Amino acid sequence: MTREEVLEQLKVQRAQFDARVHAIPGDSLDEPVPGSLHSPKQIVAHVSAYERLIVDRIRAARLGEKTAFDRDRIGWEAFNDRIWAESAEQSAEVVLARSSRDFLELLEEVASLANAELSETRGVSAAIDPAWLQGRTLSEVIGVDGFEHYRAHFAQLEAAAARS
Repeated sequence: MTREEVLEQLKVQRAQFDARVHAIPGDSLDEPVPGSLHSPKQIVAHVSAYERLIVDRIRAARLGEKTAFDRDRIGWEAFNDRIWAESAEQSAEVVLARSSRDFLELLEEVASLANAELSETRGVSAAIDPAWLQGRTLSEVIGVDGFEHYRAHFAQLEAAAARS
């Protein structure tokens, strides 16, 4: 995918994610989604945490630094558990504001990449931790942790909105 295609997918899918979040009344953002242990607020924090990981990975790679995130060292399950627990204690307003900031930073970082960095192992992508890439291109992992990740939570957010 080209930079423009990645940015377009991020914007379109995130707008759809945000529309589903905004369809949930504010006083229901802390209530667990039907059939889940997690609230819509926690789902937003979870998705935002993955956006933040993408941003931090790109920034570290640009500086030539290797990343050592708990997501990589102890696995995604433990990372997710940490995010679920931390976000349970935060207000919806704080979570939503951070999520908006993280998404804007994600767009800025992706916009700064060359097409070749997204599709080949060169420039920034050559310094990205191979444990994250797992043989995939940078555009592919941005899809997995970004725009495909938004869609993975659509049904939960729709269930929360329908309950209200």
